[in-house]
Amino acid sequence: MRSEIGQTAAPSSARWRALLLNRRLWLGLFFSIGCLALAMADIDFGKMAGALRSANLAWLAAAAVTVVVTGWAKAWRWHLLLYPTPVAPVAPERLPGGRIGLPRLSNIWFAGTGVNLAMPVPRAGDVLRVYLAGEAGGVSKSLVTGTIAAEKLLDIVMLALCFVGLLLFVAMPQELAQRQTSTVGVAVLLVLAVAGLLWQRERVVALASRVLQRMPHGARAADSLDRGLHGLAALRRPSRLLGLSALTVGTWFLSVLTNYLIFLALGMPPSWVQSLFVLVVLQIGVAVPSTPGKIGLFQVLCRWALGVFGISAALGLAYGVLLYLAAPLLLMLLGALALALEGWRIGRLPADLDTVLSPGP
Repeated sequence: MRSEIGQTAAPSSARWRALLLNRRLWLGLFFSIGCLALAMADIDFGKMAGALRSANLAWLAAAAVTVVVTGWAKAWRWHLLLYPTPVAPVAPERLPGGRIGLPRLSNIWFAGTGVNLAMPVPRAGDVLRVYLAGEAGGVSKSLVTGTIAAEKLLDIVMLALCFVGLLLFVAMPQELAQRQTSTVGVAVLLVLAVAGLLWQRERVVALASRVLQRMPHGARAADSLDRGLHGLAALRRPSRLLGLSALTVGTWFLSVLTNYLIFLALGMPPSWVQSLFVLVVLQIGVAVPSTPGKIGLFQVLCRWALGVFGISAALGLAYGVLLYLAAPLLLMLLGALALALEGWRIGRLPADLDTVLSPGP
């Protein structure tokens, strides 16, 4: 009995030791503390506290509802990417196990998004989504990876369009002007690259197979590439691409609406332009994993973005606190519940899932 307890405790202690020695985690914590200090610098705390005390909770609740609806809409978009045909997914990439329903896929999406926000590990939530979707329905993990890449492509194109649209209303600060050029350039290059891959997919796979067959596990790598490109299949269908584009525009509008409702919650003059500007700044600023839960960084970005429009630092920080409660914190809580449910469904304890999310040494 004692030996069994020792065997159980050993992996647990090893995980804790790895966690304590993880440099990325500690750097993220120190960066978070620095961001919090920066966010609270020169703040009139009396004005900030007054704004938070007088916040309209009904508008805050409405903002939280839009966040959940946005999550469902993004999960629906993922479902359309994963199953590009109305009857069944692409046959060669599908293993027996049944088609994943939209409710289950929504749960997996929330689990992955919550992990992406909570963990300072690059794209840990996306890796988790690949793993959970594969476990849930026997979907090729390479195919799932392709659908997530298609998601990112649609969103970066939308981000570039928002950047261009803001030029009509806002004089871009120097810090954002440089990112604007690179974002638009990357979006154009990615669209051209994906269009080329979809147009010449058979030739690309054949060429890759000839190159990779000389390497260890080359055939497997070529097969994974083929399956991954199948994950972009929905982008080749005009009717499906139109639906995906509409959903992408809709999710971005809902995100702007969330920001707009926070203005109303604080009794500030609402502005669609400012709401879109805050969204663009946050999309760029929190894209790179940095602080656990984006704490500090999120509030700094909100304060800076609203400061561009002459809004006081106290109100900007109060806005960042309320928006954090309505969006990232809510998504992390929903993600934790979704992850626990998925762990139970596939018969794994949450502690066992850390092998999927481990950042390595």
